[in-house]
Parts: sequence; C-alpha cells; structure tokens
Amino acid sequence: MSSYLHELGRLLGGDGASGEVFVGRGAPGAAETYTVVPNAASPRLLVPHGDRRAASAAISHTSAPRSVKDRLRQRVLSGVFATGVGGLVFRDQVAVRRGGTLAEHLSEVVGTSVRMSVRFGPPRANRKPVLQLIDAKARTVGYAKVGVNELTTTLIRAEHAALADLADRDLAPARIPELLHFGPWGDAQLLVMKALPVWRQAGGPQLDPAEGTIAAMRSLARVHGVSTGRFSGGSYAERLSAQVDALGDRPAAHLMRGVLAACADAELSYGCWHGDWNGGNMSIRGGEVLLWDFERFTADVPVGYDVLHFELHEAVTVHGAVPAIAAADVAARAAALLAPFGVDADVAPAVAALYFTEIGSRYLGDRQDGFGTPMGRVDEWIGPALAGLGKDWAALAGKSQVGEENDGE
Repeated sequence: MSSYLHELGRLLGGDGASGEVFVGRGAPGAAETYTVVPNAASPRLLVPHGDRRAASAAISHTSAPRSVKDRLRQRVLSGVFATGVGGLVFRDQVAVRRGGTLAEHLSEVVGTSVRMSVRFGPPRANRKPVLQLIDAKARTVGYAKVGVNELTTTLIRAEHAALADLADRDLAPARIPELLHFGPWGDAQLLVMKALPVWRQAGGPQLDPAEGTIAAMRSLARVHGVSTGRFSGGSYAERLSAQVDALGDRPAAHLMRGVLAACADAELSYGCWHGDWNGGNMSIRGGEVLLWDFERFTADVPVGYDVLHFELHEAVTVHGAVPAIAAADVAARAAALLAPFGVDADVAPAVAALYFTEIGSRYLGDRQDGFGTPMGRVDEWIGPALAGLGKDWAALAGKSQVGEENDGE
C-alpha cells in the first residue's frame, strides 16, 4: 500500500515530483506531516501529525458509531491521540513539502486555516480520498472529496449536480450538506461541502430511527414530484436496458434481460432516489435525518428503491449476511417494505426485480466483482434474489440452482 500512499501524498502536496513525498518513519521536520492509522501496510486513515486536538477531532467528529464495539474503538482511538501518544503508537507517516499544498488551498476555500484528516476504504473501483477539514479550534468545518480517476470524477460531478439541484428544496426531515466549492486540483476534481453535525447531541424531541428514515426517503422520492407510467417505452427502461446491455453475455445479464421483459407492462410510480442510502451515509440527530453521499442520486426511477437498498446493504455490510440470503430475504419482504411508499402489493415484485437489476448492473458495470466485495459477485446473488420474489419470478432465474430448487418444490 506504500505506492498508494505515495500517490496520495502527491495529491496532498499538489506536486507530481515523487521526491517531494515521504512515506515511512521519521518524516522531515519542515514538512506537512500526517500519521498513518494503523500503518503504511494497511492504511485506513491519515490524521494531522503533532496536533493532538486536530487528530482527536478527526476521529471523534466523524460519522456516529453504529455499534457498541465501534463506539468503544472510536473513543479509545480518539483518546490515544488526545493524550499525545498517537504518534508513538502509530509510527508510520506521510509527509509533503509545505507551500502550495491541498490543505492550504482548502483553507482559502473555506475561509479559515484548516488541517486535514484523510479517510479511504479498501481497494475498490470507486475508492477516493475523503478529506475532513478541521479548524484551529478542532472543529470539523467541512469535507472534501477528490476524484482521482474516470469513475470517481464522474461520481463527484454527479454529486455536485445533485447537491446544487437539491440545495433549496424542502426535504424535511432530511438535511443535506451545503456546497462550498467545486473545481479542479491539478489533474483531479475537488468537491467541498459544509460538515453536517453528526457528532453533536441534539436536544428536543428525537425522531424514531425507523420512522424518520422512511419519512426522509419519502421526502426525497417526491422532491421533483411523482409520475406514473408503463415501464416499457419509458426513459428509465431505456437507461436500464443500456446499462444491462453493456454487460454482454455473462449469466447475470441474461437474468436481468428476463426481468426487463417480464416488467414491460408494469405500471409504476417514478420519483427520485439517493442511490446509495445506507446507515453509513446518514445520522439521526433530534428531529433531522442528516444525509450525505449523493454521488448516485437519480431522478425518474421506480419509487421505493431506497428502502430496498437500505435493507440489503445493512444486512450484508452490518450484519454480515451472505448476499444471496440477504437478497432473497429483501425480495420476500418487498411488499411490506414498499407499502409505506404507496406501492401496491401486486406491483412490489416488479419494483424489487428492477431494483436488483439496477444495483446488480451498476456493480458489474463498475467492475466491483474484481475487488472482492461481497455484493460485487452479482452472478451469485441475482438468481436467489429473483427467486425470492415468488414462484413466477423464480422462473427468471433460468438454470440457477435456487431457481431449479424452487421450481421442483
């Protein structure tokens, strides 16, 4: 991973010269330096080196922990840096020369001097640096995303367009980030947003998490109004068909084409969806649902996609469910999940089948199957997902094992 850190260092320094980036232990004293957590071999986080308040804030002022274990880990890690021993526990560093750095550029953008923390996940097609901007009082004042390749740049541009479109809309109880800046940084694309206060304890009445989430999903779905129409011949059918056709002849694509054909006459309601609504992209504070990561926001899709995606994502990534089992379970519960969105029970199977086709073709189109992510192995779960929608839908699974088993019952 040191090569990735070198590339990241060049991005942070704003200079293409590899000699200006240091990765290892004992960084030059005159450099802008970051501590690597946990280490250079498997980095997940960079925090400002030598600034205990900023480093501690980088850890505690992020998304709210979603489990007792995560909460404990966050508190311990924040405490390690708050006491000033973080640099002794975590020895690896990334350093770039001072002068013309990204941190200095972002300080001008937000109007105050900031230090940065950098988060990045495991290797995947849409991995990009996410920068947390921390002011002199150790307050998180903003976040920046950096597009570093064709896919991530496309996603950042899409998020900018979505946030600009939604900026003056009434999305209550949802609250979204405020745009601060959009522009180039060398060869990369930069999107800067004001931070949502996910770390603050809100007073007053508290939203019920389940009810608040559904209310926010409904609000976003209806932000541009809701239309109805036959699936076949509509703009969404055209977009989705092209997305599936781009996959060629792989097994999952054959099943998806079966879905498109079977749903041709379905009368559906169309609205907007967030595109990646999951527990890691939201936080409930008081009477608001704080919501971010609008890279996949799209209009003119069947109403209800967000709740199906949320349930599937939570089952796999939070609870560790096998994707095929989780997808089949979401399919079996589709009518109940979609009812709060006004989707009739007899239409729910078509909406769910189209959602599985949408998300499966997206993952394959982004080549997520090549990065080892569980949901990226679409060929393994698309058949069980369709089979879970009922006996007629199981026939769409063709020769898949689950389809054959269900047909034999």
